[in-house]
Amino acid sequence: MNKFRASAVAVCLVLLALSVQPLTAQRPAGSGPATYDEKMAAWEVREQLQEESLFNGLEWRSVGPVIQGGRVVDIATVPGEPYTFYVAYASGGLWRTTNNGVSFEPIFDDQPTLIMGDIAVDPQNPATVWVGTGENNSSRSSYGGLGIFRSDDRGESWRHVGLGESDRIGRILVDPRDSNRVYVATLGRLYTPGGERGVYRTTDGGESWEQVLAGDDVTGFIDLVMDPVNPDTLYAAAWERSRRPWDFVDSGSDSGVWKTTDGGDNWTRLTGGFPAGELVGRIGLTLCDGQPQTIYASVDHWEMLPEDQWDLGSGALSAKRLRKMTKEEFLEQDPEAIEDFIRGNDLDTSLDAERLITMVEDGEITMEEILAELEDASPLLFQSDIRGIEVWRSDDGGANWARTHEEPIRQVVYTYGYYFGELRVSPTDPERLYLLGVPMVTSADGGKNWTGLQDPDVHVDYHAMWIDPNFPDRLFVGNDGGLDVSHDGGKTWLKLDAQPVGQFYAITLDGADPYNIYGGLQDNGSVKGSSKTRWERGERWSFIGGGDGMYVQVDPRDDATTYAGFQFGFYRRTDPDGEGTQVRPRDGLKEPALRYNWQSPILLSHHNPDILYFGTNRFMRSMDQGETWEAISPDLSRSQNRGDVPFGTITTIAESPLRFGLLWAGTDDGYVHVTDDGGTEWSDVSAGLPADRWVSRVEPSSHEAEVAYVALNGYRDDDITAYLYRTEDLGRTWTSIAGGLPPEAINVVREDSVAPEVLYVGTDKGVYVSLDTGGSWQILDNGLPPVPVHDLVVHPRQRELVAGTHGRSAYVLDALPIQEMAGDLQQKQAHIFPVENLQFERDWKSRRSPWFRWPDRDPDMKIPFWAAAGGTATLEIQDSDGRKLRELEMETDKTLFK
Repeated sequence: MNKFRASAVAVCLVLLALSVQPLTAQRPAGSGPATYDEKMAAWEVREQLQEESLFNGLEWRSVGPVIQGGRVVDIATVPGEPYTFYVAYASGGLWRTTNNGVSFEPIFDDQPTLIMGDIAVDPQNPATVWVGTGENNSSRSSYGGLGIFRSDDRGESWRHVGLGESDRIGRILVDPRDSNRVYVATLGRLYTPGGERGVYRTTDGGESWEQVLAGDDVTGFIDLVMDPVNPDTLYAAAWERSRRPWDFVDSGSDSGVWKTTDGGDNWTRLTGGFPAGELVGRIGLTLCDGQPQTIYASVDHWEMLPEDQWDLGSGALSAKRLRKMTKEEFLEQDPEAIEDFIRGNDLDTSLDAERLITMVEDGEITMEEILAELEDASPLLFQSDIRGIEVWRSDDGGANWARTHEEPIRQVVYTYGYYFGELRVSPTDPERLYLLGVPMVTSADGGKNWTGLQDPDVHVDYHAMWIDPNFPDRLFVGNDGGLDVSHDGGKTWLKLDAQPVGQFYAITLDGADPYNIYGGLQDNGSVKGSSKTRWERGERWSFIGGGDGMYVQVDPRDDATTYAGFQFGFYRRTDPDGEGTQVRPRDGLKEPALRYNWQSPILLSHHNPDILYFGTNRFMRSMDQGETWEAISPDLSRSQNRGDVPFGTITTIAESPLRFGLLWAGTDDGYVHVTDDGGTEWSDVSAGLPADRWVSRVEPSSHEAEVAYVALNGYRDDDITAYLYRTEDLGRTWTSIAGGLPPEAINVVREDSVAPEVLYVGTDKGVYVSLDTGGSWQILDNGLPPVPVHDLVVHPRQRELVAGTHGRSAYVLDALPIQEMAGDLQQKQAHIFPVENLQFERDWKSRRSPWFRWPDRDPDMKIPFWAAAGGTATLEIQDSDGRKLRELEMETDKTLFK
């Protein structure tokens, strides 16, 4: 059997001079919310980098996973074409099927944003599709968009048609009588005030827009419905909300429902019995096509329930009840209820009911001290028994409203109504309702009584629904796990998840051959999969944990012991025999409470895999695989937990691979600390870095111990500036190395383990590489759409770069050419990089039956090579004896080819 080797002879190379001048890249630090014009200027910088990149020939390979789907925000069907529909994923772009969901294709990947809000198909002209960008669900990783886009050829091409400052789109409606008349509900930015908020109307197909109903700096519009009999009658839902990194006010007195009967010229707020006040949150609207005077509204209502309606029941002990108790009342509680309270609130593991009762009796601990423990841990413990989701009904076009149910609709949206809020009514039966939450529930009597409509194989977090008007038992639903369809009114479901749209928070790799990729996904648990997977065949992935998957660590000694967990630091070690142990550090009672970030970081030591590090608001260390813990730092934040979101927490931790005891930590309030003695003394090295920005990553060098890199992120201030810094003296001084990068918020920075000059960054739009320690930057986007990249890892043996995206699952790129290009290769006229051996397979060119569609198994090899300039190059492939097997001639420019 012959082995192939490749060699090349470059002939007649004609040198070309590049004269493109770089655009201005960065915004000034702390510039605040980015405008639409600034975002598009950033996109122009990116496009110039695309033209100039040396690595346009390197192509990313999508490896999935597809076993879990991803967050769907909207579904739109095409009138008269029952097998064609569109699915919008929160940060995974727009996908189209023309075969009833058997397969999908992405149709928005060449646009400057993949962040979806709403889609609409013109009922008169199905070739026209409207897309509103920017997710409206308002979660921690809900990204903003760029306004409204329009296609007139079923998504083959797009043009931007305005409302660029809207940031997030609630709903788009096309007038069924006039294709040029379109209404849009805009929500506005999530973290900062201002922008285009209101209901907007165009009468010229998007050439111009008029605000027909105004919001204010913190109030936008989340939903919009149209009377199918009289399209001049519309109802709009306003939502007052304001999010900060430490707090989320998701209700207000400006939340309410408005109505117009003249196509938007005049509006009236509907007040006849409808909820009002500071505690009214997100509102969803729906009306019945067959009876349009009947309108329903779902309301996220933050008013506290009477105590006899609290969810735990009258005999249970809860944080709210504890707040109202005296010492004597506490001592009268059932010990079993106290035991349930201790376990349910994750208090000190050494506590039991008997000991806590004794401590209270003897005055060792006061009620205030117990409350302080709970308040630091989770303020929402005191708000869980609110009215929550309610359904209201009007049968007279919104003039008068009544709640449809007497008892609370429990355990459907909990305290997360901002993340849900969709309500649907059957187009033919005004009494049949579907309420989307956790899970989906249905009512057959106009909302008086509700039953669950949940299949164990269908994800429980629902965001979108379409009901077939011709066959109302045909239901499409979108949830955090993708797309599902039922043909029997929800009795059974079929998953339509074949798209790599997972939202990774973090990834890691093991040393197996081929190596595996591990990572945590938004509301889809933690997963493991082979790096050789092709996304269209996602069978090589499996689940290793539930919830919102976060960081994963793998013991390098066996590639089988894993650490994986979910939000707020609930991690678990799973041993090779499958046995699991919780490894979350806890504070002792009467000690200052630990605070846990949503994405609490963990890290196995490079020097001893028995050592596990954990970031709370203090740097925690375990010497025995998480069995016991010690705090090796004080509080490394400003110690200001100011609202109902845990804040003042560590967001990133790192250990020098060169020096044991050299540890780094970054926080959500902008602090960076370092210790060179294993935690005995810590130094605040934040001076010289932007203040009040989320520290997204600290990366110690694997080549020089005193060198490190820090990325900060302005996403939570609607700031797109790229904050990236390098230190050569353990943080005493910092130098910005973001020059040449487009203004895109940075999530991760990695130093190459082989070539010290090579750096990689993952931003909210993609991946960039530097060959000169940040002096200049190249884009790596061939095959990778403009999706948020939350993590990057280089495999040292395979010399591959793996990207964990927040919207399009994982990708793999050959990093070897990049590593070698960091040397003197650019001085050569041409160079061929090493290639893997191609294993002979017997079915190459074998005779196959013409009646079957066989996969292409013929040999395929991509040979990377570098050409210093433009011209004609000849590539000659020889066998091991030097015999020419094939000769290829191609045109080159100054780039790397495959």
